[in-house]
Amino acid sequence: MTVRTLGGATIEKVEEICGPGFKPGRMFPKFDQDAFDAQKHWMVPEHVQEGSDRLIGSVHTWIVKTPRHTILIDTCLGNHKQRHNAGWNNLNTPFLDRLKACGCPAESVDFVMCTHLHVDHVGWNTKLENGRWVPTFPNAKYLFARREYAHWESERKTQGEGKVNDGSFDDSVLPIVEAGKAVMIDKDHQPDPLLTIKDYPGHTPGSIAINLKDQGKQACFSGDIMHHPIQVYHPDWSSQFCWDQSMSAVSRRKLLEDCVESNALLCPAHFPGANAGYVKPEGNSFRIEWDRT
Repeated sequence: MTVRTLGGATIEKVEEICGPGFKPGRMFPKFDQDAFDAQKHWMVPEHVQEGSDRLIGSVHTWIVKTPRHTILIDTCLGNHKQRHNAGWNNLNTPFLDRLKACGCPAESVDFVMCTHLHVDHVGWNTKLENGRWVPTFPNAKYLFARREYAHWESERKTQGEGKVNDGSFDDSVLPIVEAGKAVMIDKDHQPDPLLTIKDYPGHTPGSIAINLKDQGKQACFSGDIMHHPIQVYHPDWSSQFCWDQSMSAVSRRKLLEDCVESNALLCPAHFPGANAGYVKPEGNSFRIEWDRT
Protein backbone atom coordinates (compact mmCIF):
# COMPACT_ATOMS: atom_id res chain seq x y z
CA MET A 1 0.00 0.00 0.00
CA THR A 2 1.12 3.55 -0.75
CA VAL A 3 1.59 5.73 2.32
CA ARG A 4 1.52 9.43 1.58
CA THR A 5 2.98 11.95 4.02
CA LEU A 6 1.38 15.33 4.60
CA GLY A 7 3.20 17.38 7.20
CA GLY A 8 3.13 15.34 10.38
CA ALA A 9 0.27 13.13 9.15
CA THR A 10 0.07 10.07 6.92
CA ILE A 11 -2.61 9.00 4.44
CA GLU A 12 -3.20 5.45 3.22
CA LYS A 13 -5.94 3.91 1.10
CA VAL A 14 -7.27 0.45 1.98
CA GLU A 15 -9.43 -1.10 -0.71
CA GLU A 16 -12.35 -3.44 -0.15
CA ILE A 17 -13.36 -4.20 -3.76
CA CYS A 18 -12.61 -2.77 -7.21
CA GLY A 19 -13.89 -3.48 -10.72
CA PRO A 20 -15.97 -2.36 -13.70
CA GLY A 21 -19.45 -1.07 -13.06
CA PHE A 22 -21.87 1.12 -14.98
CA LYS A 23 -21.40 2.40 -18.49
CA PRO A 24 -21.04 6.19 -18.43
CA GLY A 25 -24.30 6.81 -20.28
CA ARG A 26 -26.14 5.15 -17.43
CA MET A 27 -24.06 6.73 -14.68
CA PHE A 28 -24.28 10.33 -15.87
CA PRO A 29 -27.61 11.72 -17.15
CA LYS A 30 -25.74 14.57 -18.89
CA PHE A 31 -23.24 12.19 -20.54
CA ASP A 32 -21.80 13.22 -23.90
CA GLN A 33 -19.97 10.51 -25.88
CA ASP A 34 -17.68 12.87 -27.80
CA ALA A 35 -16.59 14.63 -24.62
CA PHE A 36 -15.96 11.24 -22.99
CA ASP A 37 -13.98 9.95 -25.98
CA ALA A 38 -11.76 13.03 -25.88
CA GLN A 39 -10.48 11.90 -22.45
CA LYS A 40 -10.53 8.15 -22.99
CA HIS A 41 -6.85 7.93 -23.97
CA TRP A 42 -5.71 8.42 -20.38
CA MET A 43 -8.64 6.68 -18.66
CA VAL A 44 -8.12 3.22 -20.23
CA PRO A 45 -7.46 0.79 -18.58
CA GLU A 46 -7.09 2.28 -15.09
CA HIS A 47 -10.40 4.14 -14.93
CA VAL A 48 -12.35 2.75 -17.89
CA GLN A 49 -12.52 -0.89 -18.99
CA GLU A 50 -11.06 -1.37 -22.44
CA GLY A 51 -13.59 -2.48 -25.01
CA SER A 52 -16.69 -1.91 -22.89
CA ASP A 53 -16.34 1.68 -21.69
CA ARG A 54 -17.53 0.53 -18.26
CA LEU A 55 -16.34 2.82 -15.48
CA ILE A 56 -13.84 1.24 -13.09
CA GLY A 57 -14.73 1.96 -9.49
CA SER A 58 -13.00 1.29 -6.20
CA VAL A 59 -14.65 1.01 -2.79
CA HIS A 60 -12.06 1.96 -0.20
CA THR A 61 -11.41 3.68 3.09
CA TRP A 62 -8.77 6.24 3.93
CA ILE A 63 -6.60 5.82 7.02
CA VAL A 64 -5.44 9.19 8.29
CA LYS A 65 -2.92 9.19 11.12
CA THR A 66 -2.13 12.49 12.80
CA PRO A 67 0.24 12.94 15.74
CA ARG A 68 -2.82 12.58 18.01
CA HIS A 69 -5.34 10.30 16.34
CA THR A 70 -6.04 7.45 13.94
CA ILE A 71 -9.03 8.26 11.74
CA LEU A 72 -10.94 6.22 9.17
CA ILE A 73 -12.77 8.13 6.47
CA ASP A 74 -15.70 6.11 5.06
CA THR A 75 -16.03 2.41 5.81
CA CYS A 76 -17.01 0.73 2.54
CA LEU A 77 -19.59 -2.08 2.34
CA GLY A 78 -18.90 -4.55 5.14
CA ASN A 79 -19.23 -8.32 5.41
CA HIS A 80 -22.34 -10.50 5.74
CA LYS A 81 -24.75 -7.72 4.76
CA GLN A 82 -27.77 -8.41 2.57
CA ARG A 83 -27.83 -6.03 -0.38
CA HIS A 84 -29.75 -5.88 -3.65
CA ASN A 85 -26.59 -5.29 -5.69
CA ALA A 86 -25.28 -8.81 -6.34
CA GLY A 87 -21.67 -7.62 -6.32
CA TRP A 88 -22.15 -6.11 -2.86
CA ASN A 89 -24.33 -8.80 -1.32
CA ASN A 90 -23.12 -10.98 1.56
CA LEU A 91 -19.46 -10.07 1.11
CA ASN A 92 -16.72 -11.90 2.95
CA THR A 93 -13.57 -9.86 2.32
CA PRO A 94 -10.37 -9.68 4.41
CA PHE A 95 -10.84 -5.93 4.86
CA LEU A 96 -10.05 -5.90 8.59
CA ASP A 97 -6.89 -7.93 7.95
CA ARG A 98 -5.87 -5.35 5.35
CA LEU A 99 -6.35 -2.58 7.89
CA LYS A 100 -4.27 -4.49 10.42
CA ALA A 101 -1.51 -5.07 7.87
CA CYS A 102 -1.35 -1.28 7.47
CA GLY A 103 -0.77 -0.84 11.19
CA CYS A 104 -4.40 -0.04 11.86
CA PRO A 105 -6.05 -2.79 13.93
CA ALA A 106 -9.68 -2.11 14.75
CA GLU A 107 -8.87 -1.26 18.37
CA SER A 108 -6.52 1.54 17.33
CA VAL A 109 -9.11 3.70 15.56
CA ASP A 110 -10.07 6.89 17.42
CA PHE A 111 -12.60 8.34 14.97
CA VAL A 112 -14.69 6.99 12.11
CA MET A 113 -15.85 9.80 9.82
CA CYS A 114 -18.49 9.23 7.15
CA THR A 115 -18.65 11.77 4.33
CA HIS A 116 -22.29 10.71 3.91
CA LEU A 117 -24.47 7.75 4.83
CA HIS A 118 -24.90 5.80 1.59
CA VAL A 119 -24.57 2.03 1.73
CA ASP A 120 -20.98 1.87 0.42
CA HIS A 121 -19.66 4.36 2.98
CA VAL A 122 -20.95 2.92 6.24
CA GLY A 123 -20.74 -0.87 5.93
CA TRP A 124 -17.78 -1.58 8.17
CA ASN A 125 -19.19 0.68 10.88
CA THR A 126 -20.57 -2.59 12.24
CA LYS A 127 -19.78 -6.30 12.19
CA LEU A 128 -21.94 -9.34 12.85
CA GLU A 129 -21.32 -10.82 16.29
CA ASN A 130 -23.56 -13.49 17.81
CA GLY A 131 -26.36 -12.50 15.47
CA ARG A 132 -26.15 -8.77 16.29
CA TRP A 133 -24.63 -5.80 14.53
CA VAL A 134 -22.05 -4.27 16.86
CA PRO A 135 -19.48 -1.46 16.36
CA THR A 136 -16.45 -2.77 14.47
CA PHE A 137 -14.11 -0.20 16.00
CA PRO A 138 -14.73 -0.51 19.74
CA ASN A 139 -12.72 2.49 20.90
CA ALA A 140 -13.85 4.90 18.19
CA LYS A 141 -16.37 7.69 18.12
CA TYR A 142 -18.34 7.72 14.86
CA LEU A 143 -18.89 11.21 13.45
CA PHE A 144 -22.03 11.73 11.34
CA ALA A 145 -23.03 15.07 9.84
CA ARG A 146 -26.09 16.19 11.78
CA ARG A 147 -28.04 17.26 8.68
CA GLU A 148 -27.19 14.01 6.89
CA TYR A 149 -28.32 11.82 9.76
CA ALA A 150 -31.52 13.79 10.26
CA HIS A 151 -32.45 13.36 6.58
CA TRP A 152 -32.09 9.57 6.61
CA GLU A 153 -33.75 9.27 10.01
CA SER A 154 -36.75 11.07 8.52
CA GLU A 155 -36.64 8.86 5.41
CA ARG A 156 -36.74 5.77 7.61
CA LYS A 157 -39.98 6.99 9.16
CA THR A 158 -41.42 7.33 5.66
CA GLN A 159 -39.91 4.27 3.95
CA GLY A 160 -39.99 1.88 6.89
CA GLU A 161 -37.57 -0.32 8.79
CA GLY A 162 -34.77 -1.84 6.72
CA LYS A 163 -35.60 0.18 3.59
CA VAL A 164 -33.24 3.15 3.78
CA ASN A 165 -30.05 3.00 1.73
CA ASP A 166 -30.54 -0.69 0.94
CA GLY A 167 -30.90 -1.54 4.61
CA SER A 168 -27.61 0.02 5.65
CA PHE A 169 -29.18 2.65 7.88
CA ASP A 170 -30.57 -0.15 10.05
CA ASP A 171 -27.55 -2.45 10.12
CA SER A 172 -24.66 0.01 9.88
CA VAL A 173 -25.82 3.35 11.33
CA LEU A 174 -28.53 2.82 13.93
CA PRO A 175 -26.49 0.23 15.90
CA ILE A 176 -23.78 2.87 16.32
CA VAL A 177 -26.30 5.35 17.70
CA GLU A 178 -27.83 2.72 19.99
CA ALA A 179 -24.35 1.81 21.31
CA GLY A 180 -23.73 5.46 22.26
CA LYS A 181 -20.82 5.72 19.82
CA ALA A 182 -22.28 8.33 17.45
CA VAL A 183 -21.48 12.05 17.54
CA MET A 184 -23.62 14.34 15.39
CA ILE A 185 -21.42 17.08 14.00
CA ASP A 186 -21.73 20.41 12.25
CA LYS A 187 -19.16 21.99 9.97
CA ASP A 188 -17.49 23.82 12.86
CA HIS A 189 -16.65 20.52 14.58
CA GLN A 190 -12.91 19.81 14.68
CA PRO A 191 -12.09 16.31 15.98
CA ASP A 192 -8.36 16.82 15.48
CA PRO A 193 -6.27 20.02 15.18
CA LEU A 194 -5.34 19.04 11.61
CA LEU A 195 -8.89 18.33 10.40
CA THR A 196 -11.70 20.63 9.27
CA ILE A 197 -15.08 19.87 7.71
CA LYS A 198 -16.89 21.63 4.90
CA ASP A 199 -20.42 21.20 3.55
CA TYR A 200 -20.91 20.29 -0.11
CA PRO A 201 -24.58 19.23 -0.33
CA GLY A 202 -26.19 17.72 -3.39
CA HIS A 203 -25.09 14.11 -3.67
CA THR A 204 -26.94 13.75 -0.40
CA PRO A 205 -28.45 16.54 1.72
CA GLY A 206 -25.56 16.51 4.17
CA SER A 207 -22.52 15.50 2.10
CA ILE A 208 -19.29 16.78 3.59
CA ALA A 209 -15.65 16.86 2.63
CA ILE A 210 -12.94 16.42 5.23
CA ASN A 211 -9.81 18.54 4.94
CA LEU A 212 -6.43 17.64 6.39
CA LYS A 213 -3.94 20.48 6.70
CA ASP A 214 -0.47 20.66 8.20
CA GLN A 215 2.77 22.52 7.51
CA GLY A 216 1.27 24.37 4.53
CA LYS A 217 0.04 21.21 2.80
CA GLN A 218 -3.55 20.06 2.43
CA ALA A 219 -5.59 17.02 1.37
CA CYS A 220 -9.32 16.89 0.67
CA PHE A 221 -11.32 13.70 1.23
CA SER A 222 -14.30 14.32 -0.99
CA GLY A 223 -16.49 11.24 -0.62
CA ASP A 224 -18.97 11.00 -3.50
CA ILE A 225 -18.97 14.66 -4.45
CA MET A 226 -17.42 13.01 -7.48
CA HIS A 227 -17.41 9.33 -8.39
CA HIS A 228 -15.07 9.22 -11.39
CA PRO A 229 -12.19 11.31 -12.75
CA ILE A 230 -14.21 12.34 -15.83
CA GLN A 231 -16.18 14.60 -13.47
CA VAL A 232 -13.06 16.68 -12.85
CA TYR A 233 -13.15 17.56 -16.55
CA HIS A 234 -16.96 17.78 -16.64
CA PRO A 235 -18.13 18.91 -13.20
CA ASP A 236 -21.69 19.40 -14.48
CA TRP A 237 -21.99 15.61 -14.93
CA SER A 238 -23.74 14.57 -11.73
CA SER A 239 -24.35 10.88 -11.19
CA GLN A 240 -27.73 9.21 -11.27
CA PHE A 241 -27.28 8.57 -7.54
CA CYS A 242 -27.27 12.25 -6.61
CA TRP A 243 -30.18 13.43 -4.46
CA ASP A 244 -30.16 16.83 -6.22
CA GLN A 245 -28.15 16.79 -9.45
CA SER A 246 -28.08 20.56 -9.95
CA MET A 247 -26.96 21.19 -6.37
CA SER A 248 -24.39 18.41 -6.68
CA ALA A 249 -22.90 20.05 -9.77
CA VAL A 250 -22.61 23.39 -7.97
CA SER A 251 -20.94 21.74 -4.97
CA ARG A 252 -18.60 19.76 -7.20
CA ARG A 253 -17.38 22.84 -9.01
CA LYS A 254 -16.96 24.66 -5.70
CA LEU A 255 -14.92 21.78 -4.27
CA LEU A 256 -12.70 21.68 -7.36
CA GLU A 257 -12.19 25.46 -7.14
CA ASP A 258 -11.31 25.07 -3.45
CA CYS A 259 -8.77 22.35 -4.29
CA VAL A 260 -7.14 24.59 -6.90
CA GLU A 261 -6.97 27.51 -4.46
CA SER A 262 -5.43 25.45 -1.64
CA ASN A 263 -3.42 23.10 -3.87
CA ALA A 264 -5.04 20.25 -1.93
CA LEU A 265 -4.45 16.62 -2.79
CA LEU A 266 -7.88 15.40 -3.92
CA CYS A 267 -8.65 12.00 -2.33
CA PRO A 268 -12.05 10.75 -3.55
CA ALA A 269 -13.88 7.66 -2.36
CA HIS A 270 -14.07 5.69 -5.61
CA PHE A 271 -11.14 6.55 -7.86
CA PRO A 272 -9.13 3.36 -8.59
CA GLY A 273 -5.48 3.00 -9.51
CA ALA A 274 -3.84 6.39 -9.29
CA ASN A 275 -6.50 7.39 -6.82
CA ALA A 276 -5.48 10.91 -5.78
CA GLY A 277 -4.17 13.98 -7.52
CA TYR A 278 -3.92 17.74 -7.75
CA VAL A 279 -6.64 19.74 -9.50
CA LYS A 280 -5.57 22.36 -12.01
CA PRO A 281 -7.71 24.90 -13.86
CA GLU A 282 -8.22 24.32 -17.58
CA GLY A 283 -10.38 26.83 -19.45
CA ASN A 284 -13.80 26.84 -17.82
CA SER A 285 -13.14 23.47 -16.25
CA PHE A 286 -10.36 21.48 -14.59
CA ARG A 287 -7.86 18.68 -15.07
CA ILE A 288 -6.09 16.38 -12.65
CA GLU A 289 -2.40 15.70 -12.21
CA TRP A 290 -2.06 12.28 -10.58
CA ASP A 291 0.03 11.78 -7.49
CA ARG A 292 1.79 8.46 -8.03
CA THR A 293 4.03 8.51 -4.97
